[in-house]
Amino acid sequence: MLPFSHILRKPNQAFRTEKILAAIDLGTNSFHIVVVKLRPDGTLEYLTKEKESVRLGSGSSDYAVIKEDAMDRGIACLKRFKTLADTYKAEIRAVATSALREAENRQIFLDRAEKETGIQIQVISGNEEARLIYLGILQGLPVYEKRILLIDIGGGSTELLIGEKGEILFSTSMKLGAIRLTEKYLKKDPVSATDLQKCRIHIESVLSAFLPQIETWKPFVIVGSSGTITSVASMVLEKKGEKRERLNGTEIPIDSFKDVRKQVLDAESIKKRLKIPGLDAKRGDIIVGGILVLDEVLQRIKAHSFTVSDFALREGIVYDTIESWYRHTDTSLPRLDNIRDKAIKTVANLYPQGKNHAETVTKLTLQMFDDLKELHGLGNLERDYLETACYLHQVGLCISHHNYHKHSYYIIKNSEAMVGFSNAEIEIIALLARYHRKGGPKGKHEEFKALRPEDQLLVRKLASFLRIGDGLDRSEKSIIERLDTVLEKGKVDCRLYYKKEKDPNLEIWSVSEKKDLFEETFGLKLEFHLHPV
Repeated sequence: MLPFSHILRKPNQAFRTEKILAAIDLGTNSFHIVVVKLRPDGTLEYLTKEKESVRLGSGSSDYAVIKEDAMDRGIACLKRFKTLADTYKAEIRAVATSALREAENRQIFLDRAEKETGIQIQVISGNEEARLIYLGILQGLPVYEKRILLIDIGGGSTELLIGEKGEILFSTSMKLGAIRLTEKYLKKDPVSATDLQKCRIHIESVLSAFLPQIETWKPFVIVGSSGTITSVASMVLEKKGEKRERLNGTEIPIDSFKDVRKQVLDAESIKKRLKIPGLDAKRGDIIVGGILVLDEVLQRIKAHSFTVSDFALREGIVYDTIESWYRHTDTSLPRLDNIRDKAIKTVANLYPQGKNHAETVTKLTLQMFDDLKELHGLGNLERDYLETACYLHQVGLCISHHNYHKHSYYIIKNSEAMVGFSNAEIEIIALLARYHRKGGPKGKHEEFKALRPEDQLLVRKLASFLRIGDGLDRSEKSIIERLDTVLEKGKVDCRLYYKKEKDPNLEIWSVSEKKDLFEETFGLKLEFHLHPV
């Protein structure tokens, strides 16, 4: 993470006013819309998102023609999306993928869409689709510096891409979509073993031209996006008895995938598949095709696991469009390698009045943390958690003052803006905000009790530092300018340097009330000594 002063520094503003964008992804299986607000400081606020199962490619295994009923469903969906976008007065960018780029009668659909909804649709190539998906993933996972293999299994095609530091090293788009394979091989219900084998052989033959090339780019991190991947993740978590609103960043071990693959393939009828916990009912008829593609890729590259991205094409459309807006300004779009910083700024914007206090608390807390490395034994990753919690600990005040630390916990844990952090990291950061005031961590608290013992200790350690830092700016006037902390025999001596024309008594009282967690956690007395400057 960049230095905290970078996060707080007021950026050059590209736009004087907010701009609103509606990004529409016209996929073969589903249409998606996301509406976002771009603030002058470069942060994004997601206003709404919707998804409809349109099945634009349904009924045509070769995708040569979009059937009339599918066309009607698509136009009806676009009308609803246009109404939604107009509600927010959003500029619209609509992008279409496999079904429309292959259909001989696509112009009829494009003309109807423009005439009946006013939406101009951009039909993109398979490689452009892969590029936009990569841009989307880079906004949701901290993988900018890593070499990744992207697997995106859609309704009409599968995109494979090797990317590193925002650069595309290899990409291909193959006609191996879940709907396409279902229409061609798996339409009978129940599915026969013979049809399954024919589908497998077809998938193997198509992938055989590309997987040897992909092997040459190893090692890489495997990231999966879109419907098949998220369905697999949901089924894996259900099998483990876990429920998560957010799948982004979830790592799926290969053995867990194999268990779900067996469960899906053993359920030879749609009726049986719909009984599998975690499987979306709208995907019951096409999940087999998607599973077979994913299975072949993972087997051939000898994968140990893959990471799930909730972000995909529509988020890539957002970034690509906003980047084009920035080209006409004197500033540049924030880089994709600092998504955690952008996430922190976005959530903190919910309570902008607290930014000065957050800066002071962060400065003092991290000074103390750095001085006591020998005592706490923690590293840079844990320091990042603490820094993030310092910046966000007061965000709950946007709801109310009463129990605002609990509101802060809820906001941090549930905000869709907290991209770049795993679910486990978000839970730790949210708990640090929860425990920065009032009572400290207790075994009876359900969220704290659910943590692993080592994470419980981590929360105790980091929360004890945040409580001290927050107490040292109780007046929110930045009276304490800096501190030096020294570990001595049987105690910790903290020297506080304050503005001599100011009265630090409120800070001393507050920090004396909040030092108990520190003393309990580390088994040492904490003493404060004032030094005017």
